Amino acid sequence: MLPLPKGYYAVAADFENAPKDQFTYKGVCYAVEEGVNLFATAPEADAVANEIPETVLEGLNYEKFDAPVLLFSVGTHRIDNLNPTSSRYLLGEKAGVNPNLTPAQFGELPPLNPERADAESESIMYGGNAAGNIRPQDASVELLVIDGFYNQKARLFDRRINATGKCFVAQKNIVYIGPWGKLHNLFSGSRQGYDLQREVLLQNVRFEHYAGKGHGGVFAYMSTQKATFDNLVFHDTDVVFGFTEISRNTSACPANLECAEICIKDCYFGEMRGENGVMVNLQQRPDRSVKMTVERSVFRNASLVGDSPLNFHMANENCALTVSECLFEDTRGADAAITLFDGEGAVLKGCELKGFAAECRTQPSCVREAPASILLQEEDFESGTEDSHVIVGTKHADFSDLAACYEGCNVYRGDQHVHTSCGGRSDGKFPMSDWVARMDELGVDFVAVVDHRQMRGFFLPEWNEERFIMGSEPGTSFLEPHGCTHSSGFHYNMLVPHPYGLAMILANFPEFEFRGDELTGTFSYPKFTRERFLELSEYVHSIGGMMVHAHPKMIMAADDPLAYYFGEHSFIETVVGSYATAYSFKSHQLWVDILARGKHVYASVGSDSHRDPSNGAVATFYSKERHVRTFFPQMRAGNFTAGAVGIQMCVDGQPMGSELAYREGQVLKIRVGDFFAPVLKDDNAYELRVYSDKGLVYSSLFDGKEPQYLAIRAQARAFYRVEVLDLVAHRRIAAGNPIWLDKEETAEAE
Repeated sequence: MLPLPKGYYAVAADFENAPKDQFTYKGVCYAVEEGVNLFATAPEADAVANEIPETVLEGLNYEKFDAPVLLFSVGTHRIDNLNPTSSRYLLGEKAGVNPNLTPAQFGELPPLNPERADAESESIMYGGNAAGNIRPQDASVELLVIDGFYNQKARLFDRRINATGKCFVAQKNIVYIGPWGKLHNLFSGSRQGYDLQREVLLQNVRFEHYAGKGHGGVFAYMSTQKATFDNLVFHDTDVVFGFTEISRNTSACPANLECAEICIKDCYFGEMRGENGVMVNLQQRPDRSVKMTVERSVFRNASLVGDSPLNFHMANENCALTVSECLFEDTRGADAAITLFDGEGAVLKGCELKGFAAECRTQPSCVREAPASILLQEEDFESGTEDSHVIVGTKHADFSDLAACYEGCNVYRGDQHVHTSCGGRSDGKFPMSDWVARMDELGVDFVAVVDHRQMRGFFLPEWNEERFIMGSEPGTSFLEPHGCTHSSGFHYNMLVPHPYGLAMILANFPEFEFRGDELTGTFSYPKFTRERFLELSEYVHSIGGMMVHAHPKMIMAADDPLAYYFGEHSFIETVVGSYATAYSFKSHQLWVDILARGKHVYASVGSDSHRDPSNGAVATFYSKERHVRTFFPQMRAGNFTAGAVGIQMCVDGQPMGSELAYREGQVLKIRVGDFFAPVLKDDNAYELRVYSDKGLVYSSLFDGKEPQYLAIRAQARAFYRVEVLDLVAHRRIAAGNPIWLDKEETAEAE
């Protein structure tokens, strides 16, 4: 048995049961010594790896190595925050073995290499929701190569933003296996004043049949000097490819560079159900540029139906896009025009297009100019939208009943999901005693405090009944799947109107196993049948409380929207963290899908801050005083806006959240205004949209500076609701709760 040569460091899976004096790699058994060149985990090996190999092991297609080499055995390796401080090669059992059997340029999906089809013969990098990160540290990591693995939830996060120098990062011969719904690869651009010149290579990578759990996770953010994608198969997944997220909030060029390069060659993109297709974005840095080449690649159904498979933001004259010898095909009959760029200057050479109405068209730039007022006329007119309605002309519109609904009210903002540091089991980082002062600085009027596993905060001297709503956030999972595809787990907020409301819940549901008193007590997170959980939800509502599905698209994964439904008049958290997160986009759509199924549920907003207070996710209330005793019943009635813009509505003098019976002659009255300062920007365009259960009723642009009024002649619809979108930032910043008109007339009323 040969000794493992100098410069190689072995990592054994199932270390407890593995031999401690020998290590097998690519069929060859090497003599090793525990603690010297044999280790249980990658971080342990990384901590001592300091020698560079002088020879190349049998079976490796490298001419030489320029850094220490970590070898991984067959089996599963837990990657718990591997933080290399110097250059490394990480080589799995299948280093050098391409998972894609044929090149993509033949036009068909490259078959999986049979040598990579058996997980039991692979080195599997396994991560978790919080751990599982490979994070190179500072500029001393000039070289990082990861080769020959199955990747299961392990993330490469290169966040070196304050570094200077050159580095090369590569992933080669990798097969990604799911499901997972989070970000996979992150390359953060350096800040202005730093000069890290990073080159990234993803070569011979396979990402196929991968369930993203509907969370809006992203395969790769690229903000680096040069990125090359060579022989990548990205097929049959709802994961967003990149190079930005759904909200297009990540730029493809670092702040320290004038221009970045991206090269895609010999790749296959097919059956992609994630938003944006392949998108290069410079919305956040329009003064920077990207030069992109796409060669010999296939794009087959590589976007959502009707969207473009390849979106390139031609931000200025220094940007360049060249597409050559590529196939663009859509077999779904969408007959859509293919959008390749925003601006002039793209070059297409030798490309074939099938199923598109036109070769290419200029994608309109984001709208930056808008009129002071929404589109109205003096006389009544038809909106001409999907669900066309008569808009009441200004000569006929009367908003006195709308004004009466909100007479004497001021505008207030609230964060409906936060965590504090108040002792006990709380995991917040910001002391409860400091919250109110910081909220005043941010313009936040109240917060719902939902610290985990306790009610302690309600009974502390620093509890402020004018500014804090009481609650708690347990977690659970259903004992039966109920349409959940990959995870039936979820978190939920129980909000209560008085200090002993939570105690009443825990006493009536012994599954929580509450132990202790008000200050010291804690409880467990039991699992429930769906029937029992709905009993819990009904009980919370019966004592005057509220049940909220917190960050619903972050944990649970289900095809049926009603799997997320907690009963009538419960809440779906539709803004999660901020207006720009993928969870906010996905959770809002979930709420819309639940409404479409005839359910009466409300939208809410939560930063879920475990650190400092935030004003990046607020709900807007109209109330006569700043006090929880007024905010709580409004929240319970759904009479507030999930977002940073004030929306007022009424039908028959009844405000947002009301449930009425439809009758002829009803008019929907709407006022939109009172933008929260952080979301109101000069030279910006906002869009007001009104929806019914049948579709879009009305839409129009405005600049956000003055209140807008709209009156619509109601029709026999289940509900009406209003949204406000920021068209420059590409995000929804407010969604009003509905007014329902589907209440049945009672015999007494008749």
